[in-house]
Amino acid sequence: MHPILFYIAGHAVEANGVMYFLATIVAWSYAVRASKRNGWDPEDVLPGLILVVVATYVGARLHGAIVREGRLPGDPLGALLRPEGLSFFGGLATGSLAVLGYVRWKRLPLGKVADALAPIAPVLYAMFRLGCFLNGDDYGPPTTLPWGMRFPQGSPPTTVPVHPAQLYEILLMGPVFAWLWTRRDGRLPSGALAFELCILMGVERFVAEFWRLGHPVAAGLTLSQWLALLLATIGMAGRYRSAARPRSLN
Repeated sequence: MHPILFYIAGHAVEANGVMYFLATIVAWSYAVRASKRNGWDPEDVLPGLILVVVATYVGARLHGAIVREGRLPGDPLGALLRPEGLSFFGGLATGSLAVLGYVRWKRLPLGKVADALAPIAPVLYAMFRLGCFLNGDDYGPPTTLPWGMRFPQGSPPTTVPVHPAQLYEILLMGPVFAWLWTRRDGRLPSGALAFELCILMGVERFVAEFWRLGHPVAAGLTLSQWLALLLATIGMAGRYRSAARPRSLN
């Protein structure tokens, strides 16, 4: 674990920030290639990426603050500037809305764009989780298993061995990526691959929550698990509808 990688002019450069930046570069490079491959304008990628990154950050911060405080934050700006408290589902919601709005504004085929970008999503998520691991946050409950890890400089610090839930999720992204990558050039209905991504990510998050420090809210499941089930349900419904539509539709 290396929360601080190096210093620039006396300012600490944290591992999670570096990983988020690298993930943005990977997303930009992949999206440019996808645009060229599909005959879309690569110049549209950077403005769209900036919009999505900002929207994702705002959603992740605000939803994290809502979950933490149990209400809308009294100081929204302060919530945005906090060094911790990102929410996956908050960022997913606002980021997805930003993609939807931008693609529609550019009059691009939404289903085809979503399918083209779907395979890179598990790679980006794995990079985010690696940032969490290096920063020592979002780990799981205590464990006596031999691969339990301590995070003495974590957020919060712990000297008790805990489940490295971040590494579990990185490993789970492997089969998700493999599935999407092998099907990216298949003759699937428009939008089908993106909905399969929703299903797989929903299932992954539901399973991963058993190794995280969530608190049950209903039926013994955490809020994140309920949201994961919702994501998987949306994916299954969308996948069914995409299969029922004529393939000429976007």
